Amino acid sequence: MTGHYASPKPDTFQDMAALALDVGLFTSEFRLCDTIAEYLADIVAQSHEDPARYANFSSQMINEIVELAFRSAGPGGNIDFNLLKSEARVRVSIGFPHDGRNALAWEKLKQSDVTDGQHPAHSLLMLSDAIRVDFHSGTDGDDRVTLTADFDLRESGR
Repeated sequence: MTGHYASPKPDTFQDMAALALDVGLFTSEFRLCDTIAEYLADIVAQSHEDPARYANFSSQMINEIVELAFRSAGPGGNIDFNLLKSEARVRVSIGFPHDGRNALAWEKLKQSDVTDGQHPAHSLLMLSDAIRVDFHSGTDGDDRVTLTADFDLRESGR
């Protein structure tokens, strides 16, 4: 569910869409969460082999990720939304600055680390497990978090 893939040949992703917003603008307009999440979720769902059924799953998951970024973004800088596609997956990646106080909490986020419900991504990890989406986070230096969700394009027998 989390972490890097064990495959000897990792997916090669192609850019589908990208959006960068000033964090101040993004956090001043909560309605942007819904607008951005809906746009990204529509593309993810349409990429799936069963778009009608997958629309609810992708919408709920992406909405939670965008709202987590909204609540967790530190002041200043940009928040980046990226949508990428490989042969097997669509990846939603959201990068944002954080205040640096809890950088370790975002590194190599694991379900076992957040079972107490105190971590900001607790409910998101539970949701990703339930709908079989690979979700992970990481830090870039001391001041940036990236949240990543990989959505399978086809159902699998996991």
